[in-house]
Amino acid sequence: MDALYQDRKLVDVYDAINSSREDFDFYISELPVPPATVLDIGCGTGTLALDIANRGYEVTAVDPAYQMIARAMQKDTSQTVTWVTGFVSDLANNLTFDVAIMTGHAFQCLLENAQISALFEAVEKRLRRGGSFWFETRNPASRPWLRWTPEYTAPPFDLGGGRTVEVVHQILRVNDDCVTFEERYNFSDDNKALISRSTLRFLELREIEALAVKSGLIHSQTFGNWSREPLMDDSPEIIIRLMKAA
Repeated sequence: MDALYQDRKLVDVYDAINSSREDFDFYISELPVPPATVLDIGCGTGTLALDIANRGYEVTAVDPAYQMIARAMQKDTSQTVTWVTGFVSDLANNLTFDVAIMTGHAFQCLLENAQISALFEAVEKRLRRGGSFWFETRNPASRPWLRWTPEYTAPPFDLGGGRTVEVVHQILRVNDDCVTFEERYNFSDDNKALISRSTLRFLELREIEALAVKSGLIHSQTFGNWSREPLMDDSPEIIIRLMKAA
């Protein structure tokens, strides 16, 4: 597992680095009227799961990274969410949900077709009839990794108390549809940088559709960005809604 998800120091700054709300606001707007049951897959530090629960939904959140779940549970002072360390397949088969969501480009961490099929099958088993599975992946046609270089380093992120962290990206290799890169975290109060190495897979929509159909899920909608514009070659995202057959 990438250091980003298991190193305590990096987990503690995860929210400060990933503070954008575009994806969260999009998915929240697509939820049915509460009360409804929601499954948050790859929930990270739990920010979205807690937001949804506070809106009156019954939320189960799952993530394979223990440190992420531990941080999420610390934030859940009212115990409004059911937290699970593991995968969707670890959930009881009799648990069913109206909606499943997978944010933060977590889908791209699945590097093999077998892993994607296992996810789709586990979700399909736990969706109620007519239920939706929303997730996103970066659009490979826009080749976003070309900007994952030191020259495109963003300004340091404010951590409070006068502390900052700078995140510098460096591509290590591109192998077919998989991109391996390094993130170097430079903390203002520490001379030693922390490094996380990751590999992400960039699948085209047609490949995702084919795997979904084999798992019993129907492709329902696609958008190219969080403003719901159509998917184009230069769109930054492939935002997908799969549905369980009614």
